[in-house]
Amino acid sequence: MSGRFAACAVLLLLGAVACGGPATVRPDTSFDQASSRVVYPSTARGGTLRLAVTDAPVSLDPGDAGLAYEADLARLYARSLVTYAPAPGSAGLRLVPDLAETLGRPGDGGRTWTYKLRAGLTYEDGTPVRARDVKYAVARSSYTSQLSDGPRDLREALRGAYWGPYLDPDLDHFTGVTTPDDRTVVFHLKRPDYDFDQLVASPQTAPVPQAKDTRLDYEQHPLSTGPYRFERHDIGTGFTLVRNPHWHDDPNRTALPDRIEVTERVAAADLDARLGSGRLDADLAGAGVQPATRTTILGAPTAKAHADDPLTGLVHYAALSTRVRPFDDVHCRRAVQYAVDRTAVQSAYGGPTAGAPATNALPPTVTGYQAADPYPYDLTRARQELAACHHPNGFSTGIAVRADRPGDVAAAQALHQALGRIGIDARVTELSAFQWGSTAGSPGYVHRHGLGVLIDSWAANEPTGYAFLRPLTGTVTRVNNLNLMELRDAKVNRYLALGARTPDATRRAQRWADADRAVMQTAAFVPLLAEKTVLYRPAALANVYVHPAYGMYDYAALGLRSATRTPASP
Repeated sequence: MSGRFAACAVLLLLGAVACGGPATVRPDTSFDQASSRVVYPSTARGGTLRLAVTDAPVSLDPGDAGLAYEADLARLYARSLVTYAPAPGSAGLRLVPDLAETLGRPGDGGRTWTYKLRAGLTYEDGTPVRARDVKYAVARSSYTSQLSDGPRDLREALRGAYWGPYLDPDLDHFTGVTTPDDRTVVFHLKRPDYDFDQLVASPQTAPVPQAKDTRLDYEQHPLSTGPYRFERHDIGTGFTLVRNPHWHDDPNRTALPDRIEVTERVAAADLDARLGSGRLDADLAGAGVQPATRTTILGAPTAKAHADDPLTGLVHYAALSTRVRPFDDVHCRRAVQYAVDRTAVQSAYGGPTAGAPATNALPPTVTGYQAADPYPYDLTRARQELAACHHPNGFSTGIAVRADRPGDVAAAQALHQALGRIGIDARVTELSAFQWGSTAGSPGYVHRHGLGVLIDSWAANEPTGYAFLRPLTGTVTRVNNLNLMELRDAKVNRYLALGARTPDATRRAQRWADADRAVMQTAAFVPLLAEKTVLYRPAALANVYVHPAYGMYDYAALGLRSATRTPASP
């Protein structure tokens, strides 16, 4: 990036002098508007929406979407059976029908779920969408080794064994999903799950005709059921979406722009500069601006009024291994809980705009969250807990952290200092991110090296308490272990199982809250920070809001205030 262009971008963000022309500085009264409401509501159609990303999507195949922004983006060309309501705030967590006429109809005590497709649905080429295509989409995304980046939640939920369509193309052998007719899809579950609509909101239920499946090459041009289709796709460079003339009967997407152009592999500093200069409309990954840009934005009222600071749904936490002494004693674990200085941890991650101090296991973005603070900062109580676990003068342990995460490393140092105040000598060990699954994710390695504290982060595949807590408290595996606490708590398991069997949504959310409280009672999960990120939206962007299910702007809603704007060269 040239010095002149960089300077112009910073000046534009500051609202001071836009490369030769004066700009009016106005008071900041509207920071973080889009986290709770629609900014510049619009129904104006036309123009080109310009997005960019620092790397490239892992896959644009709806069946292989593993990142939040990939699932958000996929809604432009792939309709799932149900989806999330197009709204900011808590309203956006409500599930609504998409390809299906209604939400799922449960049967057999929540073990079967039936969906009826809307009549007349077609792909971009005009061919009809059939129930069998939804079944095939689930089979290819959940039962093949080729598509490995998407979640496996559907496979874990569905009844029966199946080798997958690439080894066994006879779909009749896939009994986890049946299709009594061309418009009816029935899912058969291993156990009751009244949150099952959450699973079929995944782009993995976007239909794929078996005859059109080109396996790993399918991402080059997924057959569209949404408002846009691929005009071009140069993997590693970018792609362009244009209107799908066969799209209809869709109350969930505004489809305002005529074109959507995405540029891949843009350097982070360059991406920020393009946003500041108005040559770009949004960062596709929703990862937020770089620290230097964030400082510039927050220091300038005009720029700050174009910024948002939403919760992403990710929680940074420290797991206390219940199989590493002395953390096999709950009182030693409580001592750590009371000693954590969450204000210092927040500063380590970048301050208030980087996140909110976390005191629950669940983040505020999932159903079941109920604010609580069972372990307020209290060094006196921390020392009392040390005495109760027969270590009045403290003890030694290890803190494991990924070496490639500066925020986590800084938080580990803050935790080291906090624990030192009560006599706990917690040495920080930086581990390779590439080997994390075989080191911190290996109970044997953790035990041998005395790593009692493991710093990690987690976000759920679906915005529910169950989806967040189940992986973190489930089966302990020899490698790639997610249950770093090695927690085997009957109360937690009971609440999660009870919630899954509860038809009423309000009572089900209460079970997730009960499970959250039970996890915190074990004192093995130390919540540190509910992550936030600073997003910048240029003045040309309209109909902007943060969708709570994805923690970033709703790409299916965005429009342009100047719809006739011509596309700029990347």
